[in-house]
Amino acid sequence: MSKNGDKVKVKDRVQDETCDLSLSELGEVPVKEIASFKRVTVLDLSSNRLTTLGRQFPILTRLVRLDLSKNQIRNLPEDFGLLENLRHLDLYNNCLEHLPLSFAQLRRLRYLDLKGNPLKPAWAKIVGPCSTLKDCQEAAKNCVSVCANLKPEFERERLAQASQEREQSADQMPGRGDGSNSAQANGAGPGAKKSTKPNNKKAKLKKLAEAAENDLTFKPVNAVGEGNGAKSVNQRINQRKKSTNSNSWLNMLQKVALSTLVTFLVLVVVNIVLIYMIMFKSPEISGKLLEYIPHQYQDWILTKTDLFRLRVTDWISEFRTPPEEH
Repeated sequence: MSKNGDKVKVKDRVQDETCDLSLSELGEVPVKEIASFKRVTVLDLSSNRLTTLGRQFPILTRLVRLDLSKNQIRNLPEDFGLLENLRHLDLYNNCLEHLPLSFAQLRRLRYLDLKGNPLKPAWAKIVGPCSTLKDCQEAAKNCVSVCANLKPEFERERLAQASQEREQSADQMPGRGDGSNSAQANGAGPGAKKSTKPNNKKAKLKKLAEAAENDLTFKPVNAVGEGNGAKSVNQRINQRKKSTNSNSWLNMLQKVALSTLVTFLVLVVVNIVLIYMIMFKSPEISGKLLEYIPHQYQDWILTKTDLFRLRVTDWISEFRTPPEEH
């Protein structure tokens, strides 16, 4: 098949919400044709010859499930995070070494398979083995959180570099007139040297950006727990939250248990006092209470209460009489 996939008709590969373009020998992704089908949320591009996804790929913002396994993809687009609805991402057996920082925007991502990629050591530690479903779920969670932590630092460094460049350009502005005069006086030699400076500056900026990216990709090693055994800030915060939550639950349970015990004891004492007052001190109250009880239960209650009263009186009398009379 051709590199652009001219012989592959996307229309024939769309069924309901799924677009299956696997095993099509594609060298480029037909993004515009796929985007024309607004109902497509599942895209399968596995087992092709893709090396890049193209700049326009992030316009497929409706994708929920994306399969890019078994290709030769070396880099993902920098704005790959625009696929904010993505929940399942399969990048098995590609040529990826790192992930873009825009992964921080994929907050709905729940599955990420990066097995079979030559990842850098730092990213390999973050991603993990991806051998089971749980591993892939942890990989998605870790990658999104790490990119979210690294993105502000990268933005700060980029702004610092931009400010330094502005200061350097401002410092060099007054000397440009002298340089042009000296070039006119001494010939084209110095002018030719200065004409190469902008290109050198661009090359230096590229090198600085690449070095910053490499440094940033290796920083999460300490965050994951390697090195001196230090745990990441997120793990510490989660552990503190768990400990505080467990302590609060224990304290609340203790308070509830103590309050229920106190109320139970108070009710028992009140019931004993009421029974004693009604049966021995004011039997008229018990007679009035019996009027509200159905007739079929009154005789049973009277016999039980009489027996109870006799037993209590006998016990009290035995308790009060001295042992000699016994």
